[in-house]
Amino acid sequence: MPFIDPAWAVAVLLLWARLGALLTLSPLAQAIKAPVVFWVLFTLALSGTLCAALGLRVGVPASLGGLSLLLLSEVVLGTLLGLALHAAFATLAMAGRLLDLQMGFGMATVLDPVTRANVPVMGVALTMVGMAVFFGVDGHHALMRGIVQVTQWVPPGGLWRLPDPTILARAMGAMFGMTVVIVAPALFMLLLTEVVLDFTSRVLPQMNVLFIGMPVKALVGLSTLAIAAPGLAPTFRRLYAGIFDFWQGVLP
Repeated sequence: MPFIDPAWAVAVLLLWARLGALLTLSPLAQAIKAPVVFWVLFTLALSGTLCAALGLRVGVPASLGGLSLLLLSEVVLGTLLGLALHAAFATLAMAGRLLDLQMGFGMATVLDPVTRANVPVMGVALTMVGMAVFFGVDGHHALMRGIVQVTQWVPPGGLWRLPDPTILARAMGAMFGMTVVIVAPALFMLLLTEVVLDFTSRVLPQMNVLFIGMPVKALVGLSTLAIAAPGLAPTFRRLYAGIFDFWQGVLP
């Protein structure tokens, strides 16, 4: 019968709780349509591999209450790390919602089969593009390296403190500030289109501006996004780099 080191098993359990909370908030888990059992086994295998490779060991707590406190600490830390990852993709969804409101797509939503909720059309499109860019620039490799580095900074069961709220607000504000940067060209062209349509309605009051304006604004918005798309790659990289900057800022 193989021998299992109890100190290694406790370290795996604690790291498993941290990674489980991190990936639960990650949009990557929603993008990759896999059953819950897969993610449970994947995080467990990743935790065991990291603990074995880094030689991590945690003393067995003397009571169940002590183990519960350590697990709670790991879950809170994983949630804090996953918050930055979630905020990066939420920025894209917010940018898409802004475009939906200006282009008239706000009156039409699509059903997300994962959350079973109505979501904005452009929000889904930008999130999918952001996901493709994330994998295209090897963001998943950087994510794995970041997880390893965080595990070295704060080993399972290690002490850490909650960050200053101003650090959280500053980091989240910087991420969501990129919302305007991503859709600024399209919003500017839509503003000009709105001015032209308003002027046209004054000159030709018999014209149905709402009926004509919706396809015109949709065409202008989509065309501007298509033209500006090649220049958005650096912005996406800065957005994803903000995830790891946030991790460095909140951890010792």
